[in-house]
Amino acid sequence: MSYRVIAACLLVFSLVFAGVGLIHAQTVKGKEDAKKEDKKEEKKDEGKTDEGKDEKKDDEKEEKYLTHHEAEETMEAMEKAWNKLKMNLKNKRGDVVAEQADIIADHAAKFRKYDGEVLTGDEKGKKARDQKDFKEWLDKLEEAAKEISKQANKSKWDKVDEAKEKAGDTCGACHDVYQPEEED
Repeated sequence: MSYRVIAACLLVFSLVFAGVGLIHAQTVKGKEDAKKEDKKEEKKDEGKTDEGKDEKKDDEKEEKYLTHHEAEETMEAMEKAWNKLKMNLKNKRGDVVAEQADIIADHAAKFRKYDGEVLTGDEKGKKARDQKDFKEWLDKLEEAAKEISKQANKSKWDKVDEAKEKAGDTCGACHDVYQPEEED
């Protein structure tokens, strides 16, 4: 085979790989842009008045509660994000820590709609979502997660550690009351 054929083949392969790289980069950039756009939309929605809320469709007005299965999936997603957060905190990867903290905050907000019941005590059998302490713990978790994200983006690791400790304590306190015992 001549050197010209080999050189032409190498040139073709180089162009193909360069094209794949460009397509991948555009796809990643498009996803990042979509995330930024979603965050902007969420902020706009938060700023709307009650009039804007009335314009929502009737099916959006209905309360949709988390089933036990959905709650389990939400809890697993939070646990996964928590583990990634801790791992990346050791490496001082602020962007990843902030991203995982944002995931936890979002899931904590979703968990307010949990349809499960209180397992023990005077409120046994009542809906967890209606319990004051349950709501307060979720508020504290969401607040701590947002603080982790904020401080991680600033690389203020001592503040991140404080907020992480608060989030961990909040999770533990809630689990003591609302998490079912594991069956052996």
